[in-house]
Amino acid sequence: MRRLISILLMLCLLAPCAAFAQEEQPAGKHDSWPEIFKVEYKTSDRKEDNNRYYVYKEYLITTNETVNEEIRSIVDDYDAQLFPQMQPDGDKNAKRNSRLDIEVIHYFTGDSWVSTLTEARISYKRQQVSCDFTTRTYDLESGERILLTDIFPEDSPAWDLLAQRVQEHLSSLFPEDPRNPEAIEQLCSREALENVDFTLSGMELTLHYQAKTVYPDRPVMMHVRFFYDELWDYMTPEARIQTDNTDYKMVAITCDDGPSYGPTNNTLVNYRHYGARVTYFTVGTRVNGNPDILMRQFDQNHIIASHSYDHWSGYTLDNPGMRAQLNKHNELLISLVGEPVTMFRAPGGTYPPWVEAEIGVPIIQWSVDSYDYTGKSAKRIFYSIRNNTIDGDIILLHDSGKIMYKAIPIYADWLRKNGFMMVTVEELARINGIIMQPNVVYHKLFEGDWSKRNDSNI
Repeated sequence: MRRLISILLMLCLLAPCAAFAQEEQPAGKHDSWPEIFKVEYKTSDRKEDNNRYYVYKEYLITTNETVNEEIRSIVDDYDAQLFPQMQPDGDKNAKRNSRLDIEVIHYFTGDSWVSTLTEARISYKRQQVSCDFTTRTYDLESGERILLTDIFPEDSPAWDLLAQRVQEHLSSLFPEDPRNPEAIEQLCSREALENVDFTLSGMELTLHYQAKTVYPDRPVMMHVRFFYDELWDYMTPEARIQTDNTDYKMVAITCDDGPSYGPTNNTLVNYRHYGARVTYFTVGTRVNGNPDILMRQFDQNHIIASHSYDHWSGYTLDNPGMRAQLNKHNELLISLVGEPVTMFRAPGGTYPPWVEAEIGVPIIQWSVDSYDYTGKSAKRIFYSIRNNTIDGDIILLHDSGKIMYKAIPIYADWLRKNGFMMVTVEELARINGIIMQPNVVYHKLFEGDWSKRNDSNI
């Protein structure tokens, strides 16, 4: 009886907290994802020629069979086309040394649209040899393909905006490399823009290009990004409906301390299968040891941000030393993917000295800590997210450990079943009307409120 009374008292104490968390959830947003957005993945892999070649393939299974058939055809065509181009691994360890990976990234938007990015990557001895890709956007209700001409009318000023951004961005990459200006001009033509590969995610239209079209020696992708609020006035009525994701709750998934060969690859698989875009706060020394993994993260349309070069606390450095950490990391990233970072997270969350050093980019903290770095089980990582997450939160995770990736299917499934999109930090800011500023600290990205702090780890 005494034990029963204690339990009842505890429940009475917890009830107000639960009610408060429920009250904080925004009214009028989806409690779950539409049934039309149910998906699953089927995967296959094989070893060829006595383990001299390894091929991995993914098939996206949506609620529309026409879409499924076309995605399957794209995947199988890449297999037939690219397998003959692979190099054999004489050590017969092809899974590590001679790979063809054909992977399907997907994002949902609006009521019934899905965007897909199918990538076919050849790597040899952990060096990326090539990255081919095909994008498709479909209406899952009809199975019809959506083109950029369905998003912008023929006379829309958007075409000039697209051309200008493509010109500026593609001309700014790999500053030490020779580039092909004529190729850039051609990509800015109206015909090229009308047929460009693109994806639509939570808050972003992204145009995708092969870097080798402009920079011949670069086997990576180039991404030109536009937020929907920049394009809203220029869209067709249906495109506005299908890019209006304000009825979904959104959280930013952020991962620190990578990349690592095994753990980061595993996170990429699991996040891809749940339609998530991630902001990876990478460490320069880790990037230096795993450049192929960093290129894979970037190619899969995740955002690469800085967690410094050496992961040193700002309290151990002077102001020039902190700026040098960011610059050294940027130089490494530019040498791999062509562009610098636009965000920073202080090692250990020790942001005050980095603010004082005026490093020149927004400083991103977090409002939900998964505590995955403590060695918690996958279920306990999930509980930390489930019990504390509401719309607008920035969730702290790490892709350097051997446990966290196992929690992804658990919490990602819960987030989607409860109407959350997993978006980048920048997407989360834009949908809430926040234009992030240099040297300002952001702990969360609620509409009109980014000041809440969670400094428990400092």
